[in-house]
Amino acid sequence: MVKLAVTLMLLAGSASAQLLPNGQDRRDIAIEVIDGRALVAVTVDGQNGLMMLDNGTPETVMLNRDAVDLPVGQEVGRGNAASGQPVMVMLHNAPAVMVGGLPFAVPDHVTSGNFAFVEEGFSAEFMGFIGSPALAEASFLLDFPRNRLILLRAGPQDLAPADVRGRIVFSIWEESLPTSVVEVGQTAMLSDFDTGDDGTIYLQDETRATLIADGSLTGGPETMVLSGLRLGGMDFEPTPVRVVEAGGPEDFRTSGASDSLRLGAAFLAQNPVLWDFASTELVFLTSTALVLAP
Repeated sequence: MVKLAVTLMLLAGSASAQLLPNGQDRRDIAIEVIDGRALVAVTVDGQNGLMMLDNGTPETVMLNRDAVDLPVGQEVGRGNAASGQPVMVMLHNAPAVMVGGLPFAVPDHVTSGNFAFVEEGFSAEFMGFIGSPALAEASFLLDFPRNRLILLRAGPQDLAPADVRGRIVFSIWEESLPTSVVEVGQTAMLSDFDTGDDGTIYLQDETRATLIADGSLTGGPETMVLSGLRLGGMDFEPTPVRVVEAGGPEDFRTSGASDSLRLGAAFLAQNPVLWDFASTELVFLTSTALVLAP
C-alpha cells in the first residue's frame, strides 16, 4: 500500500462513486492479483490501465500521474509512501473514469502522486488507487481464489449462520484503517486491516524478542512468519509479515512508536472476509459460504 503521511491544503471533495449501481443487489468485478494485491481494470479519459483496491487510501481515487495524462494540477501537499519514497500530491480537475466497464463517479477534483516506483511492481499500466470512500459504500469481499471483487447490497445480517466463521467489530477514525485487538501468542496489540498492504508488523525491540522467544515470530530478517494469531475468538493459520522497528526510520505511521499489526493482502487471500463499514463489522466466512459460490 502507498499511504501518505501528508496534510492537504485543499480537499478533493466527495462523490457517490457507486461501484455497486443503484438497483443492483450484487456485482462481481474481475480482479488481477499482482504481487499479492488486488487490481481492477479501469479506463481514465480513454486510457486503459489498472488501479489497486486500497482501503488505506482515504479518497475515492488517487491517480498515478506518471501513467495518466491529467490536466495541469496544483500542489496541495507532500509526504512519504509507506515504503519511504517522497510523494508530492497534486490536485486536478477530475477525468472521466470507468471501473470494470461501467462509469465510476469521482469528485470534481482528484488528487495524484507520481507513483513510477510502484509501476516497477505493478506494470506501466498502474493508474493509482481506489480508496475507502468507494469501497465503504456497500458490503464487499475480495475473493482471491476466484479473482473477483464481490459487492453486495445486503449486509452481514443476511448471511446464513452456517456461512459465518466469526465476526469482529472494528473501530475507525477519520482517515484511519479498520482497527481491532489481536492476540499474537501471549501478546495483545492493536491490529488494522489494509487491502493495499501485504502485511506488516511494527514492533519495539522488547516485543520482537518476546515473540521470537515464544515461537510466534520465525524466519527473517525482514519478512517473517507470524503464528499464534487470534482474532475475535478465532485462531488463524500462520501468515507472512514484513517486520518494521516501531518508531524506527522505516516507520512512517503518525500514531507513535507502539506495537501494532497490519493484516493485509497475504492474510486476506487465506481468509475470506466480508467488509461492512455501515455496521463496522468484518465477517469471516467459511470456505463453503453461499456468497462464494462460482
